[in-house]
Formats: sequence, structure tokens, C-alpha cells
Amino acid sequence: MNQKGNLKTIVFCTQVYFLDAAIEYIQLLTLKGYKTHVLIELSPNQLKANILNIDVDLTQYPALTSFNLIVKDWKLENLAPYFKKCVSVNFVVYPTKKIWQTKRVSNLMEKHISKIKPDFIHLDDFSSRTVFSLPYYFFNREKLIANIHDPLTHSGEFQWSREVYRKIWFNLVGKFVVFSEYSKKILEPQLRKSKKIYVLSLMPYTIYKSFLQNNKMVIRDYISFVGRISPYKGVELFVGTFKGLKRNFPNIKFYIGGKTINGYEPYFLNLDDKNVVVENKFLSNLEIAEIINKSKIVICPYIDATQSGVVMTAYGLGCPVLVTNTGGLPEYVIHNSTGVISVEATEDCIESTLNEYLQQNKEERLLENVKQLQYSNRFEKMNKIKMDELYNCN
Repeated sequence: MNQKGNLKTIVFCTQVYFLDAAIEYIQLLTLKGYKTHVLIELSPNQLKANILNIDVDLTQYPALTSFNLIVKDWKLENLAPYFKKCVSVNFVVYPTKKIWQTKRVSNLMEKHISKIKPDFIHLDDFSSRTVFSLPYYFFNREKLIANIHDPLTHSGEFQWSREVYRKIWFNLVGKFVVFSEYSKKILEPQLRKSKKIYVLSLMPYTIYKSFLQNNKMVIRDYISFVGRISPYKGVELFVGTFKGLKRNFPNIKFYIGGKTINGYEPYFLNLDDKNVVVENKFLSNLEIAEIINKSKIVICPYIDATQSGVVMTAYGLGCPVLVTNTGGLPEYVIHNSTGVISVEATEDCIESTLNEYLQQNKEERLLENVKQLQYSNRFEKMNKIKMDELYNCN
């Protein structure tokens, strides 16, 4: 891996849970000419999370495991194009939860970063393990930038430990990145006025196309919800539209797929309806890609939200979306062009929006628009400007 350019050196520290978004950003960093070093935090419970599907024993690998050395053994060839121009890419391997071992790995990571002598250390949000490097980051605080994916905890997903270490980092870091104007408004009151917030955009998650096993034309039968099933996702609102939509479109099919969390057991998990498929399970990347590829539209009926990776996954697979007028979701959708926006997060409004989408045969036109969006560089152009501000302004 090599890289041309005389721009600044950046160490980008990400987590598996954000990897589908992170690789798009990393690739853009290198295309801009930044000397980019990547660190990906990895532990046993993350081997099959997000876009990974790895079957290995992490105790057999060093604390810093080079991507180049394991790309074939771990079957990660589909990630290689995103890292092609990086100076280095390493997994930071935490094989157990033992405190002494976590501290040892963190120390080795710190030494690795010190040898690079970066201009910036860009943290892709915070994990509990980041706390072990708090002293190191304190003495390098002038170099720190942090992504904040969700400035507020979603309904039904509160974790006090997460809130505590976030408060610590909010005081330490000087520059923050969020991914919607809405998120900026939420984050600003939580920070001192001296802190700077930059709004960048998520980009279509193109990696999901690599999970499709063929390029055959498929029939788009479904209106689909995919992703974690949580109270804030508003899936009940989606289910509430089924009766009315089936009255107007008797052959319409609905799909709900994803794993419930925190003991959440909604009634629709046991729905008995020949028009409806419900899969309460962790969906593989192939399953996600296949169902979106078979969908007329992907629906995000959220009752609270900052932005959604589901929208970018759908865009990456060329599928339009329905979002509610909630949080930062509308910032990612051009109404009647790349998707449709339900003015309110209610059953009636979502049903009306879907009825109009189906009755006016918007599917074909929006599918073509989303396909063009993938190649328009719209999100890239915005981010390139913001990157220059982020890495070149004091």
C-alpha cells in the first residue's frame, strides 16, 4: 500500500460496527491525497458484525495484525479496493476481555501511532476500550478529532457506561464530526463553545454490492424493513399500514428482518399473514443485500433518529427509501427523486405516502435516480470540501 501526495498524515481509528461507513470515508481520504493509516478495533464478538464474517481464533494473532497479511485467509478481498492507497491498515486485536490484556494491546497501539507521528488522530466514535488510552490521548489532545454517530441515545437503548465515557471525551476532544445538521443541533448544547463541529455526509455503502452472488435481474416484490428491531425504529407504524395497503394492492408483499434487542418483544414477531415475512434474526450481509435487491422500496419508519445506515445501504444497492420527517433522515432523501418522505411518523401518513408511491408507479423512476446517485459523486463532493476544512483549519 502506498500513497502519493504531500497532505497531512492521519491515523483513522475505527470500529467494526461502523466499518461499512468507514471504508467509504477512508477511500475518499486517500483519493484526496491524505497519508492515511487505518486501525480497526476487533474482538471475538465482532468477528461476524457489520460487514465482517470471519472464522478465526483471535488468540493466534498479534495485537496489530496487518490487513495485507490476512486478507486472503480471512476472506476480506472485497475490502481491498477501499484500502488500496492507504499507507497502512491494521486490525487492533483484543482477544479477550481481560483488563491486563486490553491494556497491553492499547499500549502497543499507542506506540504504533507514535511512530507514525500523525498530524491528526481521527477516532470513529468511542468504545469502552478507548478509555484505556485516555492518558495517551490526553497528551495528544491537540491532534484529536472524533466522529459522533449518535449524539443522543435512541429510545430503549440507554447505557449509563456509554454516557459516562462520552462525557469524558467530550471534554478532551476539540473537533467533532457529525453526519447531519440535526445531529449538530443536538450535540452543540453538550459541548463547550470552544469546541468545533463539522457536518460531513455518510456515503452510499457500495460494499454491499459485493455480497450479491450474481447480477441477474430480480423481481422487486417487497416493501421492506431491515435492521435492528428496536422501539425507536417504529416498525409497529409500518405494520399498521399493511391492512390498508393490501386493500388497494392485494398482491403486495411486506418484509421485516432483523434481530430484536434488550428484551423487546413486539406483537408483530408472530404475525400470521401470507403477504408478510418476518425474520427475527441477525441477517447476514448476503441476506441484507438480497432482500433489498428484491424490494420496491426500503422503509425507515423511525420515531427518532439522527441519520440511518440503512438509507446508505439501500442507496449502495440501488434501492429508493421511505423515511419519516424525523431527525436528520430527510437530509439524505430528495423527495420523489431518491425516495419519499412521510411528513409525520404516523401510520396514516406512512400509509398515505406508500399508497401514492405505488399508485403513481414511482418505483421505476426512483430506481433509476438512485442508480445515478451512486455515480454522481454528490456525497463525495460535499465531503471533499468539508475534509479540507476539518484537517486544515485550527
